[in-house]
Amino acid sequence: MSGLLDYYGFELSAGNRTAAEAYDKGARSFVAWRADAMDYLNAAIAADENFQLPIILKAWILHGGRAARFQPIIEKLLGSLKPAVSGAQAREGALVDALRAAHNGNLQTGAAILEAYLIEQPMDLVAHRLLQFELFWSGESRWMRDVAERAALHWKEQSPDFGHFQAVRAFSNEESGDYTLAEQAGRQAVECEPNSAWGAHAIAHVLLMQGRVNEGIEWLESLCRNWDDANQIKHHCWWHLCLFLLERGEHDRILDLLETQVRNPDSALVRAVPDATIDLQNVAALLMRLELRGVDVGDRWSTIANICSERIDDHSNPFTSAHDAMVLAAVGEFSLIDKLLDNMRVYGSAKDSTVSNTTRGLGIPLVQAVRAHRKGQYAHVFDLIWPIRRGLHQIGGSHAQRDIFYQILVHAAVQSNRRTQLSTLLDDIAGTGFENVDERTLYSDAATLAV
Repeated sequence: MSGLLDYYGFELSAGNRTAAEAYDKGARSFVAWRADAMDYLNAAIAADENFQLPIILKAWILHGGRAARFQPIIEKLLGSLKPAVSGAQAREGALVDALRAAHNGNLQTGAAILEAYLIEQPMDLVAHRLLQFELFWSGESRWMRDVAERAALHWKEQSPDFGHFQAVRAFSNEESGDYTLAEQAGRQAVECEPNSAWGAHAIAHVLLMQGRVNEGIEWLESLCRNWDDANQIKHHCWWHLCLFLLERGEHDRILDLLETQVRNPDSALVRAVPDATIDLQNVAALLMRLELRGVDVGDRWSTIANICSERIDDHSNPFTSAHDAMVLAAVGEFSLIDKLLDNMRVYGSAKDSTVSNTTRGLGIPLVQAVRAHRKGQYAHVFDLIWPIRRGLHQIGGSHAQRDIFYQILVHAAVQSNRRTQLSTLLDDIAGTGFENVDERTLYSDAATLAV
């Protein structure tokens, strides 16, 4: 063994200190949601090609991008790894086994492997971050919370990067409905790490779910200057600010933020990764929310239409496919949606995995519903989403993100005069954790029509 340790006290199998230090900086950057993680990992790989951890984490980060174009790169990285057996390599073995499962579409299997490892090593913050995202994209919010709370017994305020662990813990609790503990942990995360965009994000979720609109705006506006070094999560935090502004009817400001903060084509991050999945989701979902409220968004759909048109054979994430369909439908590319659906059918029946099964059972009807909604076929939209609405968590994403599909469904129910089902839909939305549903835009109008 090399005797080299990372910041968290885990032994590293690096052959030299230069590689170890570069990996350590990359891992801490990843944990903190900073944009320079890959630079450090590439430097570590260059310094010691036999050092496996930076290769593994690089592959995990690309997997987390949820894009088909990363698949061959991930496979090449996995193919370059040697068997991990003992000591420091036991950690590497767990991370590799989990990645192989998740990369094959079995997200829960990958998460279960990481969970077993974290029972033995509850202080491994890198593994916590990786596990949280696999469970996030599986809709397993309670599982996320259980892992975080089990580990929380071992963490202390003086633990390395305690604030970043609290950010993980906060989001897990928010998604599982414990808003009190989520807010406590999230505020502590930001107190310890003022630059923690993930901690700020967790609190934004709490405030949104509870309908605390003014507090949400004040919270995000007070912290946005801290995110200069963050990756695309900062775009998503600005997206959250737009959700609060939507409730106040500040549509012009939202349209401005869409082009200056949510996805500014001139920004360094967007120039570097113009097809970042989270950015495309943010834009599509926000434009759809605005249109559902009668706002003219001009030609803004076209800003990402070409990118989405190149993703019709990308089935890394059915949640994303539905957002791609929103964009394609908005610009009238219905033939591309037909091709997307054909490809989804092939992918969904090709193998048995978490992602393929979700694509088949939920992704396809969602894409069909998005297409039908744009064509004004509201009764068909209702008939497509109503039977699957209670299983939508399985496509992944947060309650706040998936709410766009409930908004489409409620809008379709109103337009197709399904008044008797409206009260049930509003109850469903409250059941997912949204408080004061009948006071929220779009839903308040539906509540007046419910029988």
